[in-house]
Amino acid sequence: MAELTNAAFFNARSGRSDELGSELLKLVSPSRQEKGCLRYEIHQSKDDPHAWMVLEDWRQPSDFDLHMASDYVRAFMAKVPELCVGKVEICAYRQVSPQY
Repeated sequence: MAELTNAAFFNARSGRSDELGSELLKLVSPSRQEKGCLRYEIHQSKDDPHAWMVLEDWRQPSDFDLHMASDYVRAFMAKVPELCVGKVEICAYRQVSPQY
């Protein structure tokens, strides 16, 4: 069971949504291979094509910390100011309902 679920929200600059989506999708494979990663998914809003979300489950918060410190995530985060309006909003959650 995940100790930590994050929803990260990105709002692409005008004309940069496809590029943001491409950069986000590059994170999927290496993230899913990381220790403690239980889920890593990219979603694009059906209502606003500039709105993107990453849903991720981590076995431990420390696994997420290591993920954020990885070279490829740091390189991606350095691109965020040119691709996005505003800052990335990362909301942390814990599951309270029973699992299936």
